[in-house]
Parts: sequence; C-alpha cells; structure tokens
Amino acid sequence: MAIDVLARNDVLGDKIAHLYKSGNVLRHEDCDSFSLRDLLPDRAPHNTNLEYDLWYDMGGDKEIHGYSYTDMLSSFIYIRTANFYFSQKTMIDALSAEITAEGRGLVERIAKKTGDKYRLRTAFERHDFVVFLPGTNCINDAFDWDLGKQAVAQGAVFKPHPLSSVSLIRHLKNEYGDANILDKRMSGHELLTGADIVGCCANSEMGIAAIARGCGFHMFSPESIGYSGKSLTYSSIYRALLKGGNHKENLQRIVSCESSGLVSNASQNAQQRINNFFQQFEDVPHVEPTNPRY
Repeated sequence: MAIDVLARNDVLGDKIAHLYKSGNVLRHEDCDSFSLRDLLPDRAPHNTNLEYDLWYDMGGDKEIHGYSYTDMLSSFIYIRTANFYFSQKTMIDALSAEITAEGRGLVERIAKKTGDKYRLRTAFERHDFVVFLPGTNCINDAFDWDLGKQAVAQGAVFKPHPLSSVSLIRHLKNEYGDANILDKRMSGHELLTGADIVGCCANSEMGIAAIARGCGFHMFSPESIGYSGKSLTYSSIYRALLKGGNHKENLQRIVSCESSGLVSNASQNAQQRINNFFQQFEDVPHVEPTNPRY
C-alpha cells in the first residue's frame, strides 16, 4: 500500500504542515501573519522554489537557487534567498534605510504585541537574565555551550525550546544545574517581558523581540554561524542588528526598509514590500530547480 504524503504543499497556515514540523506541540492560533500567505507568489522569480520554513544555503555569490520564508513575531513573515551571501547583503543594505514613522510603529508593535508561537503555559516566575535555547534538532550547531557556562556564572537561567527532547532536558540539567533549567512548556514571551537581559541563538526570534523592548541582549550562537554552511533562520538579521550602533535603531531601519523581506500584516503596503523584495534580485542569475517542489 502506498503511503500518502501528509503535507505535500507546506505553506504558512496549513495545519498538517505545522503538525508535521512541530509534532505534539500545537501552534498558537493567534498568529496574524497567517493572513500574509495569500500575498506571496506560488513560485519565486525565474520559476524557482519559494519554500515555507525550510532553511538551506546553496553558497556562492553569483546566483540564486531559490527562496524560503517563515512566520515570526506574531504578525510578520520573513522572506530570504536560499543563499547566505544575498540574504546578508539584503540586511546590511537595509541598515542604510531612513527610519520611518511606520518602521518605529512596527517595532513598538513587536515590543508590545508579540506572543508565543506555540501554545504554552503561563509563566508565574520572573528572572533578570533568561537565555532561550534551540530545540533538539539544531542545538549542537546553534548553541555555544561554553558561553552557557559563562551565563550561569552571571545568574542566567535557561528556557528550553518547546521542541526539546527528554534527553536534551536531562543533559541541560547535568550541564548547568537543575535549578537553572526552566520548564520548556512555560511561556517564553512572558519570561521575556520580565527579563532585563535576554540571550538566544540565531535560530530564534526572541532576541529580535528583546531588542524591540530595549532589553540587554547577548548572542549565544558560535561566531562562525552563517559562514560555515550552517546558517540558521535569523543569522542574516542578527549579523545586521549587531553590526554596530544602537541595536533598536538598527531594527527600526531594517523594518522601515521596504525591500528587507520583513513584512508585517500591519504594514500599509505589505504587498508592495513583498514585490520589492523579489524585484531587487531581478538582475541576479537564477538557477531553476531540476525538480520543482510544487
């Protein structure tokens, strides 16, 4: 008997696709970014793939093989090339944008209205320094364990990703102490609201939310991330945010830029921002996939 493919067309908002990616941890239904899916093209320029929540890099600086996107920060989508060189260039170029009133407003929206991506429990605790960890699938690539030890010495506690295995939780407790590992089912954004200092890795949106709130921020991914074939979801964004100057102003510039690939459903011109993102790569050679995904 043939086995049916559950999520043949992985797209934002498809319940089976989210179940396949998140397992028994349910996605939160209060996600305004779902409405942006209808604004995206089915295929990217030059008949390349536009894939949901798949992060890979083809390398090089001469051509583009495809694009990917994900939902983030409750009301945004993030579109990027499947190539770190061009995705990084997009974010660095965005730092030159003028900060607009809309950009400031969208960053304030991130600070005040971003919620949990997954359905989690109320956090009744408050901690000054919280480090948000990657899930089991990428923690060894994304997280610098030695930086974790330094953070413990400075009073940090660790919030495991909701998609963390029992064995990973056990290892974290052995490594950093049982009292320093929080319940993975606890609301991350409630913990963020009570923290003065936040840490995360380049796969997590939590640092972006922390910067929007004006919290102190530390990156816990290795310096090589993005240049060693292991680029993570938000690597390009963080390299731009932390490039220098005021982190919050850098975020305001990136969000103000209408071709950065960061698009909010609260934007007055969300469709135009999506169009602008793709149009900036019109003159870059594209490689059409041999076997198109859809």
